Amino acid sequence: KAQEHHQKSPQDWDVWDSANLHEMERMYRHYCNVPSPLMERRAHLSYEGRRRHRAVLKGNDWESAKGFLQEMIDLQCNIAETKPLNANSHATEPLYETLMQEHIPDMRLDDVDQIFSGYEEKLNGLLPQILEAQKTRGTPLPLKGPFASDLQLWLNKSLLSVIGFDFQRGGLYETGHNPVEGGTPDDTRLVIKTSDTENFLESMKSTLHEGGHGLYIQGLPRTQWRYQPVGQDLGAAVQESQALLIEMILARMPEFFDYLAPRVEGLFQKFGDPAMSAQNLYALKTQTALTIDRKNADEATYFYHINMRMKLERKLINRTLKVKDLPDAWNAEVKKFTGKEPATNAQGCLQDVHWFVGKFGYYPAYSLGHMMAAQLNATMKRDIQNLPELIAAGDFTPITKWLNTNIHDKGRLEKTNQLLQGVTGKALNSNALIQHLEDRYLRAA
Repeated sequence: KAQEHHQKSPQDWDVWDSANLHEMERMYRHYCNVPSPLMERRAHLSYEGRRRHRAVLKGNDWESAKGFLQEMIDLQCNIAETKPLNANSHATEPLYETLMQEHIPDMRLDDVDQIFSGYEEKLNGLLPQILEAQKTRGTPLPLKGPFASDLQLWLNKSLLSVIGFDFQRGGLYETGHNPVEGGTPDDTRLVIKTSDTENFLESMKSTLHEGGHGLYIQGLPRTQWRYQPVGQDLGAAVQESQALLIEMILARMPEFFDYLAPRVEGLFQKFGDPAMSAQNLYALKTQTALTIDRKNADEATYFYHINMRMKLERKLINRTLKVKDLPDAWNAEVKKFTGKEPATNAQGCLQDVHWFVGKFGYYPAYSLGHMMAAQLNATMKRDIQNLPELIAAGDFTPITKWLNTNIHDKGRLEKTNQLLQGVTGKALNSNALIQHLEDRYLRAA
């Protein structure tokens, strides 16, 4: 009836009402045919998955993991098969596209493949140049701990305040497992992994990443549309764009370390330590290496980790890869781009929690978000012309305001590509990310 009225009397509907109706229908189409027992089972397994992952990771226990993963994959496929999106999909992999669209709405698998293929080709040519240029700069000095956990938490909360996170409407907490964020604009919870006392940069990175998510959540519409579908975020890719813009792009600028270095030198009482200089901290955070660990991967090689995981999970969902063969397939892919194999499954196919909580189709969001972040950053630098000076002074207010106005406060008023087109003048593509990597790792050299 609402759609009928919308068609007959469009003058009675403003853009927010129309977008809200569209989002209601999209959400309904995702779940209208899914039997309740399947959704209940998914909720139970997803909750159980965090505990299971923690246990198998600690014990490097592949035998226990593979049965649980098989159960989760079977369940995800059963859910996808019931969805109208699957029945109406023209993709060659309809089940995977259906699962992906739950996390990344309005994105087709063919489009993702095209964007990733173009980016991979460019990156394959760029990465050797980055590694060669890095040789001329020498190896950065390692940090010398200890860095007390309570001081790290104080630093992390302070940096969240600097970027604009409102502690009157949220908080930062620590866990022994994986970082996560969530909540509402009035109660935003950021959770990071318990800090490593030998390297404060790790918990800082996690805090800034989750902080980008937190800014997005806190910036969503809080009045008329806060409880409606149109008042929610635009999905995982846009969420990751906000996190990666803060963590990987802005907080790895030289100017950020000009701001950070004297403060951490004093906080941790490392006076005169050359490893704590702005130049060395910047070098540590922009070091490029072919690593087997996704969480410690640098921004130039991060895509390879994501692309590998997407390829493997597609094969798992399409039943062309059996769960029992996952470790060997994983190790072969890792060796292909690093020349090394993980020593254990804990360092390999067990390292991520995503599959254990049922997040199949989520991985592409990281690289799509990285591309969006670079695209938004290029436009933001044009609009805020003294951006480096602001960051060097620890003044993120104009940045947060720009993101609030252009991204956060719009909720789901527009589809992702509409939003990007409106803000940057271009649809999603990898050009800005390639340009960003060239500027940071080649021209700066």
